[in-house]
Amino acid sequence: MQNTQDVEQRLKAEAAFQNRRVQVAAEGGTEARDRFYYLADQARRAYHACLEGLAGKRVLIVGCSEGGVTPMARAGAIVTGIDIADEPIRRLNDVIAREGLSDRARGVVMNAEALEFPPGSFDCICCAGVLHHLDVEKAAASWARCLDQDGRVAMLEPMAWHPVVALYRLFTPSMRTRDEHPLKPRDIRILKRHFSSVKVRGFVLTSVLSLLWAYLPNVLSLKQRTQWLFERLDTGLLALVPPLRYFCWTSVIRLGGPRQGPGR
Repeated sequence: MQNTQDVEQRLKAEAAFQNRRVQVAAEGGTEARDRFYYLADQARRAYHACLEGLAGKRVLIVGCSEGGVTPMARAGAIVTGIDIADEPIRRLNDVIAREGLSDRARGVVMNAEALEFPPGSFDCICCAGVLHHLDVEKAAASWARCLDQDGRVAMLEPMAWHPVVALYRLFTPSMRTRDEHPLKPRDIRILKRHFSSVKVRGFVLTSVLSLLWAYLPNVLSLKQRTQWLFERLDTGLLALVPPLRYFCWTSVIRLGGPRQGPGR
């Protein structure tokens, strides 16, 4: 277990890293890994499908940007976005004000491992690529406390054991912070201690092989066709051998039935 000083240093490092990423994006810059993200299009569609029907609901977006909070607010949800970094929150609140959404959206600098909201404050908590930056135990306990008993969590998160992706991570340490930890089965077991329903759906198993199209011209829509074939193969393999989801690149995780703890 990390002591208080270690935790503070970790959070400061995460905030600084995310502020730099936001600044680079604002200046029109890209990251080398951006060219591979088309591989996760199916996962992103599945994640967004989990967020349908939230009009009138209280939603917390963890690790937010103007790309997630304002569209959900325009669709009728009451949205709070939090981030450990101040720059994305500043930019988010500027967009909220500019779009006239201040009556149903706001951004707040906050530690996702220790939410500063009363119990039962939200109907849905969602995040994309955030949990693997956090202490899973602390985050899960805090999120379960702040959810309504009928509330749910939706996440899009990387898994740890895909050999190709693990090798890429090994050779590109500057693209992530020291404390990032793609999810393993032990993290899923932690989630099960705090939620009675935990569903993990894996994506990008064999389909990672189509990453060659990141470097080749897309002739006769071969990129899309190849991707479609590999995704069908992934679907079949994961249906036959569910534990293979831990060897996927990414996953969509749905949590329900927050378990009551102190203060609930």
